[in-house]
Amino acid sequence: MSYGDSDRYQLPDSHDQQVKSFMRWLLLGVALFISLVVAVIWFADRLLIHVPLSAEARFVKPYESLFEKYNILEPEQQRVERYLQNIVDDLTAKSEFDEPVRIKVHYLDTSEINAFATLGGNIFVLRGLVEAMPNENALAMVLAHEIAHVKHRDPIVSVSRGLALQVAYSFFAGDPGTVFNTGSELGMLVFSRGQEESADLAALDTLQRHYGHVAGATTFFTIMQEQYAAKDETEKLPTWLLSHPKLQHRIDAINARIDMNNWYKGQVVPKQVNL
Repeated sequence: MSYGDSDRYQLPDSHDQQVKSFMRWLLLGVALFISLVVAVIWFADRLLIHVPLSAEARFVKPYESLFEKYNILEPEQQRVERYLQNIVDDLTAKSEFDEPVRIKVHYLDTSEINAFATLGGNIFVLRGLVEAMPNENALAMVLAHEIAHVKHRDPIVSVSRGLALQVAYSFFAGDPGTVFNTGSELGMLVFSRGQEESADLAALDTLQRHYGHVAGATTFFTIMQEQYAAKDETEKLPTWLLSHPKLQHRIDAINARIDMNNWYKGQVVPKQVNL
C-alpha cells in the first residue's frame, strides 16, 4: 500500500489535543505561581506586621551579637553611640511606640551620610550623618524617621516582599538583569517611597512632641539636595526610578504639615559630640 506525501507526514489528530492540553496546564501553573507570589506579598503586608517585635528581636539577636563582636569601637566612638542611644530612647518615648523592646543604636565609623533601620528594632547610624547634621534637632529628625520605620514594621515587610519577588525572578528568568527583575524592582521602589513618606511625617510629629517645635525638620533633606546638586545626580531622575521620594517633595510635604498645624521653628540644641 502506498501513501501520498501529504499522508506520509500528517500528524495524528491527537497531537493537537496534547499540545493544547499542555499549554492549558502550563498557563494554569504560571497563574498559580503568580497567585502564590501575590499571596506571599499580601501575607507580608497584612499579617507579618502582627508578629511581635520581641520575637523578631530574638530571631536577629545572634546576628546582632556577631556584628558587635567585630564592630569594635574606640572610647570616643562609644561615647557617640551612647549619645545617639540617649536621643533615640527619648524620641521613642515620644513616638507612641508601645512595644516591649528597646530600639538599639549601632554606630558605624563610615563617612556616608546615612542611617537605616533593620529587623528586630536595630538602627545603624553612620559617622557621616552625625558629622553632617549641624545640630541635635536635625539629627533627631533622622533618628525619629528610623524609629518610625521600626514602629511601622517596615523592615520585616520589606524583607518578606523582597524574598517573594526574588523567588519570582528565579522562576521566570534566573538572571537579575532581565526585564522581569527590572519590573519587580520598580514595584519595590514604589513601595519604598510609601514607607519613606509615612516615616517622614511620623518623625515630624515626634520631633514636635519632643522639643515643642520643629526646628531641624528639613535640614537633612536640604543638605542632601546640596550633595546631589554637586554630583548632578538623582534629583534629575524621574520619580518612578527612585527608591525614595524626591527631596523637594519631602521638604514640601513636611512644610505643609507644619503649616497645617501652625507649628513653629524654635531654637536648636547643639550637638553634644564633636567628631
